[in-house]
Amino acid sequence: MFYASGGILAIAAAAAALRELGPDPGNRLAAGPVPEAATGARNDGSGATAPARTENLADAFGFDNPAEIEAAQKLRVTFTTGAYARALATIDELLAKHDISPAFRGWLQAQLPVVLASDGWASIGTGDCERAIECLRRAALLAKSAEAAPQMLADIHRGLGFCLKKNGQPGGAEENLLEAVRVNPRDEESRFLLVDVYESDGRFSDAVRTLEDGNPSPELTKRLEVMRRRAGEGDLQQTQRTQHFSISYRQGQHEGLVAQAAQILESSLDEFVEKYGYREPSTPIEVILYPTGRFSWALGGVPDWAEGIFDGRMRIPVKRARPGDGQSSPLIVQVLRHELVHALNANMTGGRALPPWLEEGLAQRIGEMPYGASFPFPVKPGPFAPSGDFGSSYMSFGAAAAGSIYGQSLYLVLTLETLESDALRRVISALSSHGGTSSDMILSPVSLTFDRLYQVAAIWWKERRELAAR
Repeated sequence: MFYASGGILAIAAAAAALRELGPDPGNRLAAGPVPEAATGARNDGSGATAPARTENLADAFGFDNPAEIEAAQKLRVTFTTGAYARALATIDELLAKHDISPAFRGWLQAQLPVVLASDGWASIGTGDCERAIECLRRAALLAKSAEAAPQMLADIHRGLGFCLKKNGQPGGAEENLLEAVRVNPRDEESRFLLVDVYESDGRFSDAVRTLEDGNPSPELTKRLEVMRRRAGEGDLQQTQRTQHFSISYRQGQHEGLVAQAAQILESSLDEFVEKYGYREPSTPIEVILYPTGRFSWALGGVPDWAEGIFDGRMRIPVKRARPGDGQSSPLIVQVLRHELVHALNANMTGGRALPPWLEEGLAQRIGEMPYGASFPFPVKPGPFAPSGDFGSSYMSFGAAAAGSIYGQSLYLVLTLETLESDALRRVISALSSHGGTSSDMILSPVSLTFDRLYQVAAIWWKERRELAAR
């Protein structure tokens, strides 16, 4: 029962694109050192400022008007500090002027594809796909006419593909991801996102073919093997859709469970949105029910102790339903609610993975614990884990270690609730308003740091441990 961030690809794709794009693509925004660019002057260390060497900057920029050079320097600083939206607005304002030189106008137009693409990817990072699509569509048109590098074009179309899929436009997503792969066949991230589109549409043969056509790599080989297995299972499944969910299940085995699962998921979604400030998904959350014996086989690399997984889809192993069985087991209810919290977290962050302690702590607290229930302390509690253990993936843990770190992740979330009133709603509601996923940034709405939270939780845990030892 865990969240596997690698399946979503959003963060890896965004980070890769920003690395490729800049912050200074082709040195086109790189005239003069940043401190000088901020003021149009330089400091020689004597406490006095001296005029910037305009003649050198004129050679670098290709125009010699001092006011235009100063504007270009300021634009560069704005861009290199990551204020892409402001840089874009500045370029649009300058281009609207009629009294700028042809050379300066040409230089500004040359910056537009890079600035638009950077703003688009930054918007993806904050979950604003509407702005991202607007920026990236403009960037695509300009980059093509400027004959931009294949990797840049692939980055732009990958971003469009990701956001269009997220917004429920699989046709547009497929078109852009196919273009990304066409201009740069070695772009694995675009290829993997295209496979993701095909899997959502049940087009497993297209997904397999897309991977087979890629350049061999360890990651591609692994994904191809897993996708071939999923294709075999997918051929045996059918799908039922509700208002917010798309549930795929094995024909002839799970029909009796699907209606109950749909009711559990829809009612739980309403509960979580109302109580904790989660945002309703704009497109259906995909839920896939697997026969228990096929779960690990179809996914590959899933720990034996996992009772479910969210990797962009809720994947749940279930036993074959008996004829006339009208009741879903408490475990299935618990697993569905647990994985739904992971799905809603991803919906809030635009796919960015939360720190494991919060991801798993929230899934247990919100999805599994009855309101007002006390923490189920072990009879003999072990030591509280080092703080660093809560920031790394739990996937490699054995069953016993996983049980311990999961329990202590829940304890951290309960400690947070004890320290701050309405803490969970305040933290969750803010997830979509910032682009960061560090523990301290996530905790900023409640004015706590992770070190402080960990310190208090560790002290309380130690006190309970000492009490149990008496």
